[in-house]
Amino acid sequence: MTYRKALILALLASVPALLPAPADALTLQEALALAYRSNPTLRGEQANQRAVTENSAQARSGWRPTVQVNMDASYQQGPYTSAFALGSYTSNSAEGYVSAKQTLYSFGHVANQVRAADARSRAELHQLRLTEAQVFTGVVTAYMNVLRDRNILDVRRADLDMLTRQVQLTTSRYTLGGQPSEQVTRTDVEQAETRRRSAEVAVTQAQAMLAASVAQFRAVIGTEPDTLTMPEGLPGLPATLDQALKTALALNPQLIQMQETKKATAADIDTARSQWGPQIQVQGTFGTIGPASPFHGDQYGEQVTGLVQLVQPIYNGDLYNSQIRQARNKDEQARESVELARRTALQDVATNWHAVENGLQAIRAGTAEVRSGETSLKGYQIEYGYGLRSTTDVLYADQNLRSAQVELAGSRHDTIVAEATLLASMGRLQAEDLLPNLPHYDAAAKLQRARTRGWEPLQAPISAIDKAGW
Repeated sequence: MTYRKALILALLASVPALLPAPADALTLQEALALAYRSNPTLRGEQANQRAVTENSAQARSGWRPTVQVNMDASYQQGPYTSAFALGSYTSNSAEGYVSAKQTLYSFGHVANQVRAADARSRAELHQLRLTEAQVFTGVVTAYMNVLRDRNILDVRRADLDMLTRQVQLTTSRYTLGGQPSEQVTRTDVEQAETRRRSAEVAVTQAQAMLAASVAQFRAVIGTEPDTLTMPEGLPGLPATLDQALKTALALNPQLIQMQETKKATAADIDTARSQWGPQIQVQGTFGTIGPASPFHGDQYGEQVTGLVQLVQPIYNGDLYNSQIRQARNKDEQARESVELARRTALQDVATNWHAVENGLQAIRAGTAEVRSGETSLKGYQIEYGYGLRSTTDVLYADQNLRSAQVELAGSRHDTIVAEATLLASMGRLQAEDLLPNLPHYDAAAKLQRARTRGWEPLQAPISAIDKAGW
């Protein structure tokens, strides 16, 4: 084999080839499933959702009776109070009784508290959906960061290998001389060496970026990114921008959360107003009382009491009126928050829709540019071996190819991340959309269980009476 042919083969070997992904690679869907099962942010928000739903159970306790057992014992010693007797007296007694209290009517106070608690529980359900979408967006970003940075590191290493060979070749041709068409100058050698040193710095920077992305991957997904595959795209992308906007108005979790919060603040106004109305309660006790010491059971007598109480507030220092004004201001704030969430959702959808479109165009253009760059570099390397191209020409072709490869890696990353952000703003980046075959956390069932836990027969008629007029 001649020297020129060996040179051409060595330079062509410096261009990296695309290798098929191994069968045991971790796919993006598998990474999403791992995060869904183990991400601490998501699991913590699920626990918080269960805690918030208990407010619905606690609010309903106002319709239910309270029963308690009391045991009292007393001892007293002191002087007689009569002016005609001297000395002191002692007394002791003990009693035990069961007391029960039931609110019959609260002028809608409990009913409105229940409305507010249920609305906030539903708002928390959509906060959980929002957290889930944020976690999934983080998973997609971390996954694509590792893929991008690994690709960039491969490009930088291939660039360094190619430039190292180019320096060796240029130095040899400068030292050995040759035909006039093949001769190079000291400037060519220094130019190649400068590019090689820059490539070394670029490799170091790419390694640092990859290390940071790997650390982020471990934190979000909880495993090592051993082997990953480039996803073709995310499921559920809309066909048109108009469809995406309509879906966001119906499903965007932050928008629905604000709408439910608005329902809660409206109920808070009625809760504050209901404090001015009458409340009717019934209370009864049953027990025994007698001497504590010495204890004689036959000396204990039964006691039974019953009480029906109606309370009508008249004046309380303007407390209730202030609470009503406060609730109305909070409701106005919630109304503005709904409008802000609506505008933000539409803005996010439009922004990310165009980002996805631009990204797909950039991928197509970048793929073509990389192919052209690979062809140009191979041609320049062959022509350089025949003395038809200068060192500058080869270095320029290599620089163009590496820039195109890095830009293509960035475009693939940005497009998939934009798809995830678009789906999140539409309310479609959820487990049921991305992981249809995986068991899902049922937040609605947790809320329904909290609403029905502790139910007792009197609740239905009393709640119906309490809701009258509201």
